[in-house]
Amino acid sequence: MKFLKFIAVITGKAAIVLSRIAGNQGTDFPGRIARKIYPPILSESAGDIKREIIIITGTNGKTTTSNMIAEIIRENGCSLVHNTEGANLLTGITTAFISSASLFGRCSCDYALLETDEANVPLLLQEIQPQALLVTNFFRDQLDRYGELDNTIRLIRDAIKGKKDLELVLNADDPLLADFERYSGLKSWYYGFDDTAYDEFAGNNTREGRYCVLCGHELDYERYHYAQLGKYHCPACDNHNPDRDFTGHDIKMTPEISFKINEMEITSPYQGFYNAYNILAAVSMGKRLSIDDEVIQRAIMNYRPRAGRMEKFFINGKPCLLVLVKNPAGFNQILNMMTQDPARKGLFIALNDNAADGRDISWIWDTEAEIIARTEAGVAEVVCAGQRSGDMALRIKYAGFAPEYIRIISGLQAGIEQTLEIESETAYILCTYTALFECRKILIKMQHDSDAVPEYRRSGARNY
Repeated sequence: MKFLKFIAVITGKAAIVLSRIAGNQGTDFPGRIARKIYPPILSESAGDIKREIIIITGTNGKTTTSNMIAEIIRENGCSLVHNTEGANLLTGITTAFISSASLFGRCSCDYALLETDEANVPLLLQEIQPQALLVTNFFRDQLDRYGELDNTIRLIRDAIKGKKDLELVLNADDPLLADFERYSGLKSWYYGFDDTAYDEFAGNNTREGRYCVLCGHELDYERYHYAQLGKYHCPACDNHNPDRDFTGHDIKMTPEISFKINEMEITSPYQGFYNAYNILAAVSMGKRLSIDDEVIQRAIMNYRPRAGRMEKFFINGKPCLLVLVKNPAGFNQILNMMTQDPARKGLFIALNDNAADGRDISWIWDTEAEIIARTEAGVAEVVCAGQRSGDMALRIKYAGFAPEYIRIISGLQAGIEQTLEIESETAYILCTYTALFECRKILIKMQHDSDAVPEYRRSGARNY
């Protein structure tokens, strides 16, 4: 059996190298091969971790949150296994362990930090024994793949029940998580926000957390931070936000984020309230691990967006922000973030309907796309690209944006090039999942080519 494990590790490591030489991410295929050669490779590798295995899941923000936690752990001088590319199924997680393991399969890292898809949590818990599970939030996402949201939540709740050594780190502002501690009986840590100047006081029909998960009665909301995240109370059974262990307060977005978590001051180059939640979740995990405040502060300050999660490029001097969008809650937060940026903008939206994106694109009609048409959004033109570019353009038209400033260019490269030609100060590049990495490759190349152009040519000056 040890020989088979050795073969699995060697084959997996070789597959990682070959996949990356071929221009791929090298995250899924190596793990798939290794698991076929030696099925228990993941569970055995996880058993080598010295301190803790931490799982991060939820609908929005799990990649950014896990990357921030990784930064905190590294800043604290510890080693970790981390599926940093966001390959969050069993095969991708197995690849991460293989990448960190010795040739004989020994993985002697301090921590394993594993981001995973919500529906994958039960499968992962069958193979490893984590010490912590952090849940960011629950929103409707790709219903054609996962089914209704309450089914996904129930799968996770059932999977964690009876896991005696597992602790939960939960979003206190999401009413869909209100029964996790009661149902599982597990030690739970809660993070959430106090009242902020950015809150709303009126609900809308797209928010998921409308009914109490304990008794089914409609909830009363005092305020919303965004989507269904806010201060809630059930008039029938007195279900309400649990007491917080880690409280975010005094938040300012200028558009960079600064706020306090308990008494710790946090500053980050990230933008948007939804990213403030990601920071709060990451810091909460850092505090749970007893990491010093100074280490956490430094890690969050120095962390820079990556892998298409608010990643910034500069092309001929113009900043371009690459953002993943995949459901109404996330899309709305991006649009709200745009209104805090006073710059004149070119907006590119790539909408695909591949299996990984979700075949059903009706979610775009649940978004608050009307924000794009507002003067304060500062959008000069919109370029719609991808397989369902026409559907996106139609949604933008019905949002009230002038049709003469909406362009349909299905090709990603041509669409991005057109967006950068718009008379604007900055460009926002929004993509669904299967368009994200291709758009990122395009932007990396364009930035490289831009950097290679002499300054006098970029500025239009002549060389006499």
